[in-house]
Amino acid sequence: MFNLIGVELCFMLLLFFWFFLMSMLMVYLCLNNICYVFSWEIFNCMSSSVTFDLLLDWMSCSFSGLVCFISGCVMVFSMSYMKGDLNSFRFIIMVVLFVLSMNFLIFIPSLVSLLLGWDGLGLVSFCLVIYYQNNKSLAAGMLTVLMNRVGDCFILGSISIMLILGHWNMMCLWSFMGFELMNLFIMIAGMTKSAQIPFSSWLPAAMAAPTPVSALVHSSTLVTAGVYLFIRFFNYLSVYYWFNMFMFYISIMTTIMSGICALYEYDMKKIIALSTLSQLGVMMMSMSLGLPILALFHLYTHAMFKALLFMCGGNIIHCFSGKQDMRQINNVSKLLPVTCMFLNISNMALCGLPFLAGFYSKDLIIESLIIGNMNLFMLMLGLFGVCLTVLYSMRFSFFIIWGNESSEIYTNVSDNDMKMFFPMSMLCLGALLGGWGFQELFSLFNMNIYMPIMMKLFVPMLIAFMLILCVSLWGKGYIIMKLNFINYVNSSMWFMSSFICYPLLNCFKGLTNSSLKVLDMGWFEILGGQGVFNFNKLFFLILEHWLLLIFNCYLIIFIFLFYI
Repeated sequence: MFNLIGVELCFMLLLFFWFFLMSMLMVYLCLNNICYVFSWEIFNCMSSSVTFDLLLDWMSCSFSGLVCFISGCVMVFSMSYMKGDLNSFRFIIMVVLFVLSMNFLIFIPSLVSLLLGWDGLGLVSFCLVIYYQNNKSLAAGMLTVLMNRVGDCFILGSISIMLILGHWNMMCLWSFMGFELMNLFIMIAGMTKSAQIPFSSWLPAAMAAPTPVSALVHSSTLVTAGVYLFIRFFNYLSVYYWFNMFMFYISIMTTIMSGICALYEYDMKKIIALSTLSQLGVMMMSMSLGLPILALFHLYTHAMFKALLFMCGGNIIHCFSGKQDMRQINNVSKLLPVTCMFLNISNMALCGLPFLAGFYSKDLIIESLIIGNMNLFMLMLGLFGVCLTVLYSMRFSFFIIWGNESSEIYTNVSDNDMKMFFPMSMLCLGALLGGWGFQELFSLFNMNIYMPIMMKLFVPMLIAFMLILCVSLWGKGYIIMKLNFINYVNSSMWFMSSFICYPLLNCFKGLTNSSLKVLDMGWFEILGGQGVFNFNKLFFLILEHWLLLIFNCYLIIFIFLFYI
């Protein structure tokens, strides 16, 4: 046990040290307006150079520092949450491998070397989702890894297309034959990793993993990898007129679908996962408006309050003996007052209340949507997505914090555990002050927005109106739309797994099985191993027959000449 605690402390200190180092390096790079690229050529074959590159700029250093900061907080949180688990050391190693894969993805600009991080995230996330080793976690893990594998195949396809260029560095591309197809492959790969429609069903299913993993995966690592890839490729993707329009429709559909499904869900972790899906739609919406840096700004602020929200939910689950159903968890405000305070702060930041972290980034995105070149219908859909965020966030608070008192008695339920209080307090500071701090970093990249005062106040007034509506709807436990069919459709995420994911996976499975039987077990066997063996066998049999015949002829001639 003492050795395990020592290992956890070492990894925690290493992560916080890396966060401090990356913060200092980011400040240095920003002040001097420079970036560094390190390239190591592994081999060169037929004018194609395979290199291992590292890119150090303000974006990669800030993102890596944020990931390591949240990972350090998660490591401290897991010291208490995973206490008593028999496989704690395995859990720590997988979390460290997950962080390492994410850093590979962040710092490597070469598409071939990027697979170290891209495939590493998919493999380690599968191992973490099936951590509890039961049928439910196995089904969720298979859905997660297979849906992510679709994106991996498209990354491999883009690598094969880039063979024409002779290199795979994403920082220096130019137009070539197949450039549009490569961008299409990159776009589909990013959509699968960030769980955009129609690849959304794996993200709530990944909640089968332990809660510390969910705090890490669904805040700043796995689900944001697709957004980060889009930001890196944005200059190439935005060349095509269809990209902005297509991604805007996809992001709006994802935001609305996840918001509506969260209103009908009762599992705490799935509600938080659906809110992550909604915010990923907001990030994609920002990129469809031509604002990739603003999407990165929202990614950073979202990572702070979403990790805090997962930790608060995990602490409640831990104290209430593993219960995740909101209908079975009541009277939390009296039992866990500090956790409820952190939960309210993270929920308010998610809703975009003024001067919290989510306000600084989300308000800019909504204002850009209002003044953008958009029709009224799409504008109303975007604002509807914002309203849904307030609805399901306040529903979550009403059920968990201000619900009816429970008749069950829980012992040893308190907020006195410093291993849970310390990371939640650190992330709470990020949820309170992170938006202002990141705004100072991103202020040079934000465009000037000039709006009338009434239009400027429209979004805060809309949020205030939705808060009043939430109090009237759920103030006394009233639940809207009790139709069983609507509940069933929305709690099943519009049957996305049944109609889209499983048929798509079965299609690929059938295609691979057919290719296995026709090619690997068919023609390749005939033309390959067994075919060569049979050919050699027949050839040597014929050769043996003719050699024996020739030997007999020579023997007869020799005997005949001997007697003569």
